[in-house]
Amino acid sequence: MVKIRRTPGAALAAGLAALVLVAPAAAGRAQAAPPRAASGLPLGAYNLPETRRTAELAPGVTWTHIERGRADANDRWTVEVDLLRDEGAARALADRLAKAGFPPTVTRVDDRPQDLPSSLPWGWRVRVGSLTDKAAAAQLVQKLRTAGFNPSRTYFTGEDGRGRSGSGPWVVDVLKVDAAHRDRVRARQSLDRVPGAETVAEMVKRTGGIAGINGGYGSDEEDGTFGDMAGLSVINGELVSEAVNGRSALVLPVDPDRRPSVRQFTTDLRVRSEDGAEREVDGINRQPGKIRNCGGVGGDLPTERPLHDVQCTDDSEIIQYTGFFYGPTHEGAGAAAVVAKDGTVLDLRDHRGGAVPAGTTLLAGTGDGADWLRDHARPGSVLTVTTDVNDTTSHRSLRTSGDGPADIVSGGPQLLRDGQVAIPSEAEGFDHPDDPGFFDYFSTHRHPRTVAGVTEDGSLLLITVDGRRPGYSEGLSFRESALVARALGAVDAINLDGGGSTTMVVGDKVVNRPSDATGPRQMATALIVH
Repeated sequence: MVKIRRTPGAALAAGLAALVLVAPAAAGRAQAAPPRAASGLPLGAYNLPETRRTAELAPGVTWTHIERGRADANDRWTVEVDLLRDEGAARALADRLAKAGFPPTVTRVDDRPQDLPSSLPWGWRVRVGSLTDKAAAAQLVQKLRTAGFNPSRTYFTGEDGRGRSGSGPWVVDVLKVDAAHRDRVRARQSLDRVPGAETVAEMVKRTGGIAGINGGYGSDEEDGTFGDMAGLSVINGELVSEAVNGRSALVLPVDPDRRPSVRQFTTDLRVRSEDGAEREVDGINRQPGKIRNCGGVGGDLPTERPLHDVQCTDDSEIIQYTGFFYGPTHEGAGAAAVVAKDGTVLDLRDHRGGAVPAGTTLLAGTGDGADWLRDHARPGSVLTVTTDVNDTTSHRSLRTSGDGPADIVSGGPQLLRDGQVAIPSEAEGFDHPDDPGFFDYFSTHRHPRTVAGVTEDGSLLLITVDGRRPGYSEGLSFRESALVARALGAVDAINLDGGGSTTMVVGDKVVNRPSDATGPRQMATALIVH
């Protein structure tokens, strides 16, 4: 086991105090840079004011706090009534709004998924109102609904992803872990089990870390397994959650000599009986039939493609519960087989549910998955379960690729590949085919973001950007996130869970401003710096 040298508590506390309180440069380890212009982050006009303050948290680990830009007095609150593919339909909606006493604006939207190129517009945006505060926008929403319209959401115009044309402001926090100390960074599951959830601060404290950020997308309570990853999760070489097939993930090899990477993966899970029968295993450590973000196998509906924030369903599955799963498994009709480490079936239950006995796994089946278990998982027989995590580019299994044991945290989409902006939003499910407004809102508008990047030399950048706080920080679009990561030195980068999940902890403090009114969220996973 690698022994990690820790910064003495007093030194760490001094560095934090110097940074948080914006002390003079001579205090502790903090260094204050003068306002930056052309050399600053690629956000807004090149000559916007920018300040950076850096503290060393431990050997090879620094935290940089960046503030850029200024509030724009011309930004207003508005109500987006709809974003429609067809210009004629948008104009007709605008006419109805005008006749009802709501003067509209109609604008063409050209931003589209990078991997879905076309010369055609993405759609036509219909908005109403130009208001000074959010409360007035909320009142306008109610008036529109009373008049028979169905507005989609309120917007602060500063959160339109306008690139160099906006003035901000933006607040960015960056943890940099030098390549020589990359083994300080590990992925951790909340409570080291599924289900369960902790805040990032709780995970940092429990694991003895010095800093951390939130990880990838997790399942909600409605998905039946709160705290489960909604995508690929590998903790110290152990597969904890199956992939949303084709989605990007950050790979942190346990071997410190191997470079971290951002790649796309699928999982191939199968069970084979001693009589030669074989069937796919649909998932790991989750409720059967509920597939968060889709991207599964076995006839899931409405799609087997990734589809973000959608719960796909399948009434015929086999789910493997491993020793990572805590407490009773999901109850319900079907069958469940308790399997020893050597593959011997110890018990075949005529229903789903119950605990996973120590030292075993449990295969729970529904529909024809339950039928398969009844036919081939008789007590005393032997089942062989195989799990492969496959790179979609090399088509090689992680087991045979030379990476060895690794932590893997999924997110999506990828933002940078080999130094180039490469954002496969369509392939990774961030476009809903029947709703152009979903991609527009999720991808091209500014939100709080969490990004992980890898530099040319293998250093790690863990980045949070605050958002949804007019006058303090506007957040970033996907493309802006990619440009910021590149400006900070990344050549490969991935978007992790963002919005209200965006959290950075240094020491025992949450140093960014999570956007939820209730404070920091509980997370399924986090990236912890030790």
